[in-house]
Amino acid sequence: MTPTQLAPPPATRDDADLLRRRALVTWPRLDLAALRRCGDDVECVATLVERRSTLPRTSIIGILEAPSVSEDERATWFG
Repeated sequence: MTPTQLAPPPATRDDADLLRRRALVTWPRLDLAALRRCGDDVECVATLVERRSTLPRTSIIGILEAPSVSEDERATWFG
């Protein structure tokens, strides 16, 4: 087998758990088991975060669904 058959390409792997990783970076003390049960459901993750944050639900969802920024965009924004 080739390495590409063993693991999906990085972009696919990143897309699958982007929501979970973003939630953990923003709120590091989230319950990992509960977060895994939420899967890619942003409403479920927002409910989980809502218990530990004073942010309104719409702000939590906005943070979780914010578009990713590429390295090129970072370089051109701040120069």
